[in-house]
Amino acid sequence: MNSKPDIDAANPPQQAPLDIASAIPVTVVNPNVAIPLYQQIKDHCQSGIKSGGYPVDSRLPSERQLAEKFMVSRMTVTKAFKELEREGWVYARSGKGTFVAPQTIIDQTLEKLTSFTEDMAAQNLKVTSRILSISIENADESIAKKLWIGPGTLIFVLERFRLADEELISLERTHIPYTLCPDIEKHYDFSKESLYKVLREQYSFKLVVAQQTVEARLPTEDEMKKLGIEKSKPVLSFERSTLNENSHPVEFVNSVYLGDRYKLKIMLKPSSSIVKGEGQN
Repeated sequence: MNSKPDIDAANPPQQAPLDIASAIPVTVVNPNVAIPLYQQIKDHCQSGIKSGGYPVDSRLPSERQLAEKFMVSRMTVTKAFKELEREGWVYARSGKGTFVAPQTIIDQTLEKLTSFTEDMAAQNLKVTSRILSISIENADESIAKKLWIGPGTLIFVLERFRLADEELISLERTHIPYTLCPDIEKHYDFSKESLYKVLREQYSFKLVVAQQTVEARLPTEDEMKKLGIEKSKPVLSFERSTLNENSHPVEFVNSVYLGDRYKLKIMLKPSSSIVKGEGQN
């Protein structure tokens, strides 16, 4: 079953779970109607979530509690919980219970080079960031290769949580050659300001194109610790190299998105031969 991040790495952005044994009006499960019992229990929980009786991150009554309350088997409640989890209404924490999931799902189309701030604004979502670290470091060999610089070259490194409507979306780590953005760490608050806006307006960056890879995978130990997720929780891993007008990389970003919070859309267009009516089956 999926698990929910419980961040504790520089002012956690989400509230502590609540323990709610019975937060909404009693519903009677009727075995004499055509609607399956598990569906009735699922509807009961959904109603409580929609009404706010079960707030985000609150714990639902246990399977045993609901089984006793509705006089059904625990297997029936388990099936209801699995359906709720499959549809994104709840998440499970091993040994702790079933909790109400946030309902904000980010829907992004991979067509344009945009910042996280611009992507969220396009969906009318309020963007905030929680800074984990800001530093000037010596580039290791792997980052140096991505930025076409020598190992040991100074780079600006910004690591932060990205949130939409106060809900955690991703962990992001940005690397930029320091010669391109001197003193950037001294003058700007990137918990509030858009990095891309600062780069364009204050450092005359021309971000022309980006090469991006996306991979669905399990989290690393470091990501598990920072995001507060379990090993079984899938993530979407993004790597992006942003190029300037001379096709030279000026930024390299690692982003890890919670797999249940992010949905990608890709616009596919027919080849010119198909448009002309050639090569059709």
